[in-house]
Amino acid sequence: MDIHRTKAYVRLHSRKNQKGKILPVYTNKDVHVCANCSVVYEGLFCNNCGQSCHTEKFTYKSVIKNFFGGLTNIDQGFFFSIKELFIRPGYMVRDYIGGRRVLYFRPLQMLFVLGAIYMLMVQAIDPASLKEAPVSVAKELELEWGGRNLFKWVTDSPFIQSVYGVIKTLFSSNKALEIVCTLPFLALATQWAFRKRVNKVHYNLVELFFVRTYAASQLLIVSMIMLPFTGDASKGTPWWLDFIFSVWIYSQLFNTKLSTTVKRTVLMYLYAGVLIVAFVVLALAFVVVLAWTLDLYKVN
Repeated sequence: MDIHRTKAYVRLHSRKNQKGKILPVYTNKDVHVCANCSVVYEGLFCNNCGQSCHTEKFTYKSVIKNFFGGLTNIDQGFFFSIKELFIRPGYMVRDYIGGRRVLYFRPLQMLFVLGAIYMLMVQAIDPASLKEAPVSVAKELELEWGGRNLFKWVTDSPFIQSVYGVIKTLFSSNKALEIVCTLPFLALATQWAFRKRVNKVHYNLVELFFVRTYAASQLLIVSMIMLPFTGDASKGTPWWLDFIFSVWIYSQLFNTKLSTTVKRTVLMYLYAGVLIVAFVVLALAFVVVLAWTLDLYKVN
């Protein structure tokens, strides 16, 4: 094949991916009376309440559709969004942030639906991973504080054990919640790594939070595909696959060169690691100090 023809095909495919799906324009000039609010209007939807002019009779097909729609709250945009995440993820997110939201499923809702499906798969394939494993201490840390063994006091503290139990229960029973807790750190790290405007593209922290939410949904889908083959929910997705997906999304979202995107993505993960470690250290210090204060209060 001619090299020039190949380049032209690649450019055409790239432009098609950037534009995405174009909705057809309907010019319905018929006059309708809304069955919901009795307003007279032209077009496909009521100008007052937004109800469609197509109010068909209920059939067996509509019963099945309403049943599954009520259980999952999934519409056609859910599967279309999944397809777009693995064809043009960065362009899709840019469309959603830019205002083209009719075609796509909302990011947080999509993440929680996928998380629920993933947990059902884990329950069926690897139920042992959901059970709480006993905590074993191989060797106590000999650290004295106020005449007490600090490590032994921490492991035996009822307050700390209660906090640990609640956190472990929440995160082990909801994969989506576990992912959501890391999204603010990744969003802030993305803002820092891409703080220099490239091609006049700039997004605020909330918009980047939705970017990382769609990226998390992408990884969750991959985890769902891998789970039947690995049979182990603890393995998850490889780190390098997460990195490749992030580079893919950022290169399309910010319209940057591959080398620039790779450098800034590495910087983003470094920032995220520092933020997560700092937060964990501060949270543990707060819990330990609070438990120590409650223990002293009980003694006195």
